[in-house]
Parts: sequence; structure tokens; C-alpha cells
Amino acid sequence: MRLEDLQFFVRIAELGSMAAAGREIGLSPSAASTRLTGLEKSFGSQLFARTTRRTMLTEAGRVLLQHARTAVGEIEQARSILEASTEAPRGSLRFSCNTFFGRKHILPYLVEFRELYPDIRLEMDFSDRIVDVIEEGYDMAVRGAPLTDSSLLSRKLGGNPRALCASPAYLARKGVPHTPEDLANHDCIAMASMPFWYFNGPEGEVAFEIQKPVIKGDSGDLTYDAALHGLGLSLKSLAHVWEDLRDGRLVAVMEDYTIARTGAIWAVYPPSQFVPPKVTAFVDFLISKYGRPPYWESDYRTASTGSNGSQTV
Repeated sequence: MRLEDLQFFVRIAELGSMAAAGREIGLSPSAASTRLTGLEKSFGSQLFARTTRRTMLTEAGRVLLQHARTAVGEIEQARSILEASTEAPRGSLRFSCNTFFGRKHILPYLVEFRELYPDIRLEMDFSDRIVDVIEEGYDMAVRGAPLTDSSLLSRKLGGNPRALCASPAYLARKGVPHTPEDLANHDCIAMASMPFWYFNGPEGEVAFEIQKPVIKGDSGDLTYDAALHGLGLSLKSLAHVWEDLRDGRLVAVMEDYTIARTGAIWAVYPPSQFVPPKVTAFVDFLISKYGRPPYWESDYRTASTGSNGSQTV
């Protein structure tokens, strides 16, 4: 039995006419009848009751149709997936990520990516807004927040460790905190979405509520710049401040109290039977540049900058 025979059978059932189904694929009435007869012989059952004016399913035909539609659909879908997987990555890639990650960990590598994949056109949205990937029509996004939409497919780009940090000038002026209790006497820079900082203490998780922040905002870049300018302590992703810690522009404090509830950094994309080659190519490329584990998870104290600006550890 051939797939084409099952497809022909399904079309006869849908059109209610053997001749009409035959015309769609260029068969004469006699050739269409011969193909259907051969299919009925292979199943050992009459599938249609045929008159000069009508072609109606028999009971055996109704049973076969129920399963034939599923089988034909699955095979056609598998064929589409295989064809797509062998295509060269191409087309427009609509992508979203927060501003700092895009600036620090994507833009520096795009010249090389464009040389490797000249047929992929990049449409990039860098903002701190968490987009609805499905509803807003994005091909993919990068997120450092928990994955609340379980329907999204995802690949891990790396961990998301965080550090409580401040500028050397601030620490010289206000002193160095050593425990969460010390934070009550310090200037804290807060994200509006994070009224608490959580730490792993000797006896479990410790929560510190930022009751009177010196600055509060909804932008990760705002809290980053405020810390660089010496305004206070800020809780930042190491992906954001790794270079600043390495080069001494910021200093990590309270390292005996590691940051809790850190999560990971993910590439996410809409659910599908297959991932478009352009998305796979982009995610694979980013992972190849970041390393396993990514460079922002390495010890910044032993890292240096290579002659070409790349990170070395």
C-alpha cells in the first residue's frame, strides 16, 4: 500500500466522488476505479458503495477513514519537519531580550553571526518588557526570569547567579556590609518588581525588605548605572556586572550570603512540532560563544580580557 493510495481514498470520501478525486491527480475514471479496486483488495473489504451518481462509504470505509486521516496527517507533518530541518537557515528572525543582555551578550557577536548566516534577517527588540512570545508573534526571546508559561519551548543558555554589589567609592563612604542585618544602615537601589532581596544564610533563606530605597525604578540599566555612580548597593545578575567586577568598577559584598532564588537564563520560543532552522542556528551560535558553563559564571577574580576583547578565564 502506498501513501498516495490512502490520500486518494481520503479525497474520495471528502468529495463524495471517485471521478472528482481522480481528476485532482490526473487520473481517468477507469484509472481511478482501478486504483480504488486495488486498495479495496489490499484491505479485503469494500470501502465504497458505488452507483452511477454517488460514491458512499461502507461501514468498513468509515472505519478506515477514521484512521487514514490521522495516518496521512502524521506522515505529511513528518515530511514537512524533515524538509524544514534540511533547509539552510533563512528568513526574518524576530527576537526579544532585555536591554542589558542584548547589549552585552548578543550585539558583540552579531557581525560573526551575519557572516555565518547571511540569509537570516534580524529584527531585535531590546527592552525590559517581558513580551508575550506567542501572542506578539516573536520567533524567540531570552529570559532571566522564571518560565511562567509552561507551553513555551526552552533551551538553557546558562545559569543566572547574582551578586550584591556597589562601587568602591560608595563602600569607602558608607562601609562594607557583612550580613543582611547590616543592610538597614545602607543605601539600597531597588527594582520596583523586587521589594525583597533573598539570601542563603547559615540557617536557611533570609529575606531583607527594602523599605526606604535610595532609588527605585523599573529598569535594570537604571539600577546598574546608579550603582556605578556610587549611589548605593544593587542586586545584579552576574551576566550584567561580571566585567565590572573583574575590572574593579563594582565590588561584590556579603559573599558569605549567596543570593537565593536566582534561576537561569533561557532561550524560549513558541511550541511547535519542530523548531525553525533560523532559531536553532541562532541559539546554537549563542551557546558556542558563551561556553559551557557561560563565561559570566566563571570566577571574575581570575579572568582577564584577551587582546581581541574576548573573555579569558
